[in-house]
Amino acid sequence: MEFLVSEKIIFDSVTFDLLNKTFEILDGSIGVYRYEDIKRFAILNENARYRGKQTPFTALLPGSGLPAGIFSYPYMYVGIKVVLKDETILGIYVSKEKTMLNTDQYIHDRKIANEISQVFQDIVNNYASLNEDNPEK
Repeated sequence: MEFLVSEKIIFDSVTFDLLNKTFEILDGSIGVYRYEDIKRFAILNENARYRGKQTPFTALLPGSGLPAGIFSYPYMYVGIKVVLKDETILGIYVSKEKTMLNTDQYIHDRKIANEISQVFQDIVNNYASLNEDNPEK
């Protein structure tokens, strides 16, 4: 769920500080990061078995239906993978509990991930236009 509190956009898993131009990951790669360091991002599904055992969102499950039996463990976490300009990979977990494709929980988690993704897209677009205006940056 998103809230706008003074100069912050607050989700359960990430907070965007509009004044300081930083975002804080609360679930995943916990820490505070600068907007200007964002290179790219994507909404992804991580195989639930690998949460906390490796870099977030490197053990992926597809976001569309597959023939039965391809995965013996169909549980996943919905989240966002953020790659910084120095190639550091960050993960933001949107799902609070493991879920399965196309369940009500999965659909809800994807909706929240899309809202977070839109904030990231606005940030990336803003910094792209700043760099066009000031090519020395």
